[in-house]
Amino acid sequence: MMRWSRRSIFLAGFLFCASQLPAQEKITLAIPVHALSQLPAYVGVRFGLFREEGLDVQIVQMRTALVGPALISRELDYATAADTMLRAATTGLPVKVIAFGGIRPALSLNVRPEIKTPMDLKGKNIAVSSKGSTTDIVAREIARHFGLNPDRDIITMPLGSQTNNLAGLRSNAVQGAVFTPPYDVIGEREGFRVLAWAGDVLKEQLQAGLSTSDDKIRANPAQVKRMVRGFVKSLVYLRKEKGRVVSLISKEWKIDPDIADKSYDVMVKTLSADGSASERAVENVIQQTLKATKSQKDVPHSQVVQLSFLQEAQKELRLR
Repeated sequence: MMRWSRRSIFLAGFLFCASQLPAQEKITLAIPVHALSQLPAYVGVRFGLFREEGLDVQIVQMRTALVGPALISRELDYATAADTMLRAATTGLPVKVIAFGGIRPALSLNVRPEIKTPMDLKGKNIAVSSKGSTTDIVAREIARHFGLNPDRDIITMPLGSQTNNLAGLRSNAVQGAVFTPPYDVIGEREGFRVLAWAGDVLKEQLQAGLSTSDDKIRANPAQVKRMVRGFVKSLVYLRKEKGRVVSLISKEWKIDPDIADKSYDVMVKTLSADGSASERAVENVIQQTLKATKSQKDVPHSQVVQLSFLQEAQKELRLR
């Protein structure tokens, strides 16, 4: 009779489990910032939800200005910067948003202690991720909300990452910074109070989601569908498994569990439950872009979104 060692049994079990998984396609997914606005992507990768779809997703951080060209040149497969890609598609870039993540603003404007009122921002620098990004738009809309002229009264400084924004506040290179969780809480603990919440100014503002090129949609629709399904499963998972997701947040962002828990509660309220967003939210981005570019063109939603994969995934997952 053949005797099996514990190691042999473990190896056999591992190989059996591995054989049950679909073949893994390597996928690159670009995120603009290492922040909780990207939580669905991290949940999908860390908890194997993309792997269940046969996709080995590698997260890479990339400046939003480079994302569109990288998608078109096939150096990149997908990106989470749905808001930026909506604006790019509005101006004619052959990309589409295929699912939505953040559908309400989770952004705050944190300021240095000497900024007592919104009017104290006049002539001051505000850190954002990049020019034309959602953080840039939010900074300008907050200024406008308080009676300032965003073109004359403030200067938005594109510093890239949230950690750079925080460093800018510490050094007084900027006097305000637009943060997403958990950096709003981290900033507050360092004495940089929240002057304004984006949610009080903009009721609907798209942030992260999922986007790809028109070429990818034509060339590999089956892969696109699986990517969307994995993304939607991530949105569902992060609501059902709070404890595991809070633990992930604490480890990934190297923050205390209580900050992670608070940040989770703030963030989950801003995320789509199933990858959908309202047509009005999409139209808002289109109109913001047309206004910024001084264009009079009529841009149909079909030019900027392709939601058939999302609708199929929702049906298969019994979400619709």
